Amino acid sequence: MTDEIIDLDEKEIMDDLDEEENEIVTPEEEDEEIEEVEEKGKKNKNVKKTYEEEERNWEQVPLTKRLLEEIVAVSEVYGLNKEQTDKLADRVKEKYDSCLVEPGEAVGIIAAQSLGEPGTQLTLRTKHFAGSAEVSVGSGIQRMEEIVDGRSKAKYPTMTIYLDDEIKTDKAKAEKFAKSLIDVRVKDITKLIENFEELKLSIEIDKNKAKNIDLSMDEIAEIIKAGLKDFKSRQIDNTIHFQIEKKTNYIKIRKELITLLKEKIHGVKGIEKTLLVKEGEEYIVKTSGSNLKAVLKLEKVNFERVFTNDIIETSKFLGIEAARQLAVQELKKVLDDNGIAVDVRHIMLLADLMTYSGEIKGVVRTGITKLKASPFARASFEETTKHLLDAAFKGEVEHLTGVVENLIVGQPIKVGTGVVELLMK
Repeated sequence: MTDEIIDLDEKEIMDDLDEEENEIVTPEEEDEEIEEVEEKGKKNKNVKKTYEEEERNWEQVPLTKRLLEEIVAVSEVYGLNKEQTDKLADRVKEKYDSCLVEPGEAVGIIAAQSLGEPGTQLTLRTKHFAGSAEVSVGSGIQRMEEIVDGRSKAKYPTMTIYLDDEIKTDKAKAEKFAKSLIDVRVKDITKLIENFEELKLSIEIDKNKAKNIDLSMDEIAEIIKAGLKDFKSRQIDNTIHFQIEKKTNYIKIRKELITLLKEKIHGVKGIEKTLLVKEGEEYIVKTSGSNLKAVLKLEKVNFERVFTNDIIETSKFLGIEAARQLAVQELKKVLDDNGIAVDVRHIMLLADLMTYSGEIKGVVRTGITKLKASPFARASFEETTKHLLDAAFKGEVEHLTGVVENLIVGQPIKVGTGVVELLMK
């Protein structure tokens, strides 16, 4: 900011000199002008020097870089002088210090209590519906359990797909795109009629269902004929008839039919339903079912804003940091939906614990408990005998550093006042 002022002053000086270039100037006036210019230059240098000193002073303030930048930005917007800016920094530091955790604070148990106690107040209702087309969204205790346990399959996976500028405001195009996402298999829109006595086989296409997904009879018929290409076929209106030869192996027919009925007609694998929703000026697509990898490759999708509530899938394709952030958001959302206020730092601590190893580990015996170095800590959770026997076979050493281990042997735990080692006569 000060640099800009300096540049401006120099520019003004140059302009003044240009304007007066053509005037007749006496030697005395010229000397005066030179002195004035030199004085202004010295003044600007002093301002720059003060600013640099100030910057060095700021670096000594024990606040995060982002907070310091915000303080500087606020002081610029409101035109605060040095004294007022220092006062603001002091207030921010006071508030910042009050938010820090005391050394030896048992943050784990407090976070567990903060999340566990309101968890008993959550609804048992498994799902609610987002909109009239019934895109089910998991909520309540089941959703919280699913996240905390780090389950590989979400029970109600959903996606929110933002569209690119070309179609996001055009309802017809957005609707067509939403329909094109639905995973449709042959069995979803056809009816199979078998008559092995007369060596006949018919597949009837449902006209209404075909119309809903914007596909013609001929397109669907081609897919069906390609699936059973070994048999003679004849299409009458919306039914395709197949002729079976006497010597044909029925097991082979059955295998081919099962494969055909699972054949994909169109859409993205895993997406069962879609719902078009208007948010502000743009249309967005909400889905039941999730396939992040496939959706990110589609055209007409704003891939920077695509969102899935499946944490494991997010960690695979967007990395562990994105998964951690999603775990925090989803847990907070479940609690907020039930009107429960929990400090987000407790949720963040849990998310950190679940993701610090580089992959998602649930709060289960195969997850974070398995990673613990202490045999007693592992044994205290589940399968006690197994863990103790394993530790004995491997000759593991118990260092008694954690809370659980010290409780088991009856020593003071290293938390709170237990952190301090002080002898008093």
